[in-house]
Amino acid sequence: MGRPQRCGKRGDALRCPAVADAWTLLTEDPRERAAFGSLAAVSALPASPAGPRNRLRDVLRLDTPLGVYFLKRFRRTQWKNRLRFAVTRPRAADDAGRECAVTLALRAAGHGAPRPVAVGRAGAAAYYLCAALPGRSLADALAHGVDGAMLQRAVRHAGCLLAAGFHLPDLSADHVFVAPDGGFAVLDLHNGALAGAGQPPTRLLRRVLRRCRASVRGIALTPRTALCCGARLLRAAGCPTAARRRLLAAQAPWSTARRYDAPGKSAAYAGRGATRHAREVRLLRRVWPGERGAAVLDLPCGAGRLWPLLTDTFGARALQADGSLAMLREAAAGHGGAPQALADALAMPFADRCVDGVVSFRFLHHLDRAASDRVIAECCRVARSFVVVSFFHPCSAHHLRRTVERWLGRPSQRHARTLGAIDASFAAHGFARAGCAADLPFARDLWVAAYTRAGGLS
Repeated sequence: MGRPQRCGKRGDALRCPAVADAWTLLTEDPRERAAFGSLAAVSALPASPAGPRNRLRDVLRLDTPLGVYFLKRFRRTQWKNRLRFAVTRPRAADDAGRECAVTLALRAAGHGAPRPVAVGRAGAAAYYLCAALPGRSLADALAHGVDGAMLQRAVRHAGCLLAAGFHLPDLSADHVFVAPDGGFAVLDLHNGALAGAGQPPTRLLRRVLRRCRASVRGIALTPRTALCCGARLLRAAGCPTAARRRLLAAQAPWSTARRYDAPGKSAAYAGRGATRHAREVRLLRRVWPGERGAAVLDLPCGAGRLWPLLTDTFGARALQADGSLAMLREAAAGHGGAPQALADALAMPFADRCVDGVVSFRFLHHLDRAASDRVIAECCRVARSFVVVSFFHPCSAHHLRRTVERWLGRPSQRHARTLGAIDASFAAHGFARAGCAADLPFARDLWVAAYTRAGGLS
């Protein structure tokens, strides 16, 4: 294999090999066959990243005289995917081949999907080239204003695909496209599979609901609208009424703060877990990176349990903030005169670097990965110097118990992440870990970590 050359004009694009082990053109257009005749020819075209890289995949946008195309590179195919691709339809040797096969099956059945242009391999990496879809993603369309009729049609379309045997676990508002004529198409299909028509597996439906929820978190959908969309999708997928109710009831509340606005809920939360709270305070003492007199945002503050620690022990000038008005009232009842703000941790109404530090305690485990990354990003934006967070670690007896319960059909609303994943999320915003602590690590699941802005405040 020849020496790799940089793909596109800028250094931030992925590197493609000059020679591919295999490269198959799927287009009959002579102009495309000339322009994309080899992986080397594709790598020479001007390109730009089409989105953030992840551990196993990159996507490039190619703006050519023939139109816009996307080149997807899978660095390697995980062993579990190789096994799944070998025993489920459509058979494929790698992620690129699977995406191509699922796409062709969708198009053959009359459904919208990106037009495949070429597929290939180079060493362990697999490549897939396709033409851009016309229109825009459903998420983008909803961000410019929620069209209820369009949303209902899109949800029904997704459900019908599932019922028709197209098992697409990554269905979400980001991966459903709205065409200029009002039709719909789907993309990002490498995790898809083909099965017989009928009710999809419950595990698949649960994942689709989770992905859909994460993809519209920043869009102004009411909880009622979101619930109706979930019910419509499940109904279109052929899910019976009783199963629909169980799946929707198992979903986490649309707003983690809303649950505490129920009568008596905030008061019950304020008085629980004194022994556990004492353990958590010890962990915070071990990692606290702030200086006395620091301005600290406690979000979500809950019933204000951290107020004595922040103000008396650490000498901080603390601001209590929470998304639940009931919890703020509970905090005010226990600590009268404390400055407070009603605020959403996923979209903080504060200026950049307006406080010295941010504490987000016993919150990230309520959120999926995308939402917790968003909270971390907001904390890093608002904090001048440091951020302290708690999270649940997946390597623990507590998490193992929840995993077993999930296998038994009792899904948990708690999410776990490794310390490395939390480190990577903070590193993306210029913060480095300053310390971490755990109470009986790998037995209990709660960890606390402190991060400071790398390179000071510049």
